[in-house]
Amino acid sequence: MASEDSFTRMAATAAIVSLPIAAGNLVAMLATVHFNLKGMTDPVVLLRSGTAAAPLWRLSMVLDILGYYLPIVPLILLLRSSHRDGAANWADMFTLCLLGYCLIGAVGGAMLATAIPTLIRDYASASSADHRQAVQVVFTGYTDSIYRGLWNLLEELLAGIGWIGFSRVMSDDRRVLRMATSLLGVACLVDSLGTALNIDGVASAGLSLYLVLAPVWACWMGIDLLRSRAPVPFGAVTPTTVPRWQ
Repeated sequence: MASEDSFTRMAATAAIVSLPIAAGNLVAMLATVHFNLKGMTDPVVLLRSGTAAAPLWRLSMVLDILGYYLPIVPLILLLRSSHRDGAANWADMFTLCLLGYCLIGAVGGAMLATAIPTLIRDYASASSADHRQAVQVVFTGYTDSIYRGLWNLLEELLAGIGWIGFSRVMSDDRRVLRMATSLLGVACLVDSLGTALNIDGVASAGLSLYLVLAPVWACWMGIDLLRSRAPVPFGAVTPTTVPRWQ
């Protein structure tokens, strides 16, 4: 029981800490493009931001991995354990979707953290227009495959299914939290659908809501866990515990 309680505290702490780290990621990304909001939708703005943008971009991607993806893995495992009694197969599927989201997102962030700074420096030091054009082609290939492929299309689809799925099996006593979880899932699906249909306005709307709500949701869940009187999370009942949301 003590071991389970320590895991719950660790998961809660990681989820709470993810919020300021995710906020740091957004600030670092904006600083990379000199707070030009167009840079959030047009990666070429990043490429043309100069050599000083390279280390800032690497930092932003490290913060992205540590803010949006890896810290919520323990939280996802707790969600699974608390819902397997009544819907084991569904809980496993939703967990797999969210773990896939975390893995794909972290891999994409790691790739961008290493490849993009080199391309930014190469573009800034290019001696000819042909050289710059060649670098831009490679840069666009990287950003399109990761942003539009791995992230906005695939990971957001998996995340949407996972979050909406868990929102359907959460306790009725947590109506607001259920609604927030469902809204987060809808935002992810909107981003994925907009990307699949090449409707950038729709994808951007879903992505913007996701970027703000995902770390807030994680922090909210973490605070709830720390306030819990029982080590078993999310309303699970055993002979030695009481429902944590009653």
